[in-house]
Amino acid sequence: MKNTYPKPMIIIHWLTFFLVATVYLTGGNPTTTGLLGQIHVIGGISIFILFFIRLSFIFIYNKSIPKNETINQYQKKIFKMVRFTLYLSLCIVPIVGWLALSILTDNFKVLFLNLPLLSSVRDIQYIGELHEFLANTFITIVGLHASAALIHHFIFKDNVLKSMLFKRNK
Repeated sequence: MKNTYPKPMIIIHWLTFFLVATVYLTGGNPTTTGLLGQIHVIGGISIFILFFIRLSFIFIYNKSIPKNETINQYQKKIFKMVRFTLYLSLCIVPIVGWLALSILTDNFKVLFLNLPLLSSVRDIQYIGELHEFLANTFITIVGLHASAALIHHFIFKDNVLKSMLFKRNK
């Protein structure tokens, strides 16, 4: 049995990581932060789109996804909860960010295109704080995810981390 993810899934995993890190580092009010605000919004939109591409890849490559052995049922439940939370966050955090942006302005251009915004949420002031809270929670879960991969690599000495890395040709 193959113990690495298909290359398209590895690419989307690391591209998503890069985008999440970029969006996190460019956080703030996109209407007042200029280029950083543009990067933040474009990154958020890209993460949202990649979420759906990732889901389609899961169905396309389902038989090629490694089925790593888990140590026990407890670990398997934690894995499923973390995976669900990560995937949910990839969808929900950008949506709440879009709603938060809708509160801040009537008009926001991404590159040269006007982003469609909702004027109906203008009075709901806590959405910006909710976006920030969800984003920080997501980053915490990403950190736990990365820590678990390192624990698998250095303590359990299994192939969990290696399954998501590109193989070097020898």
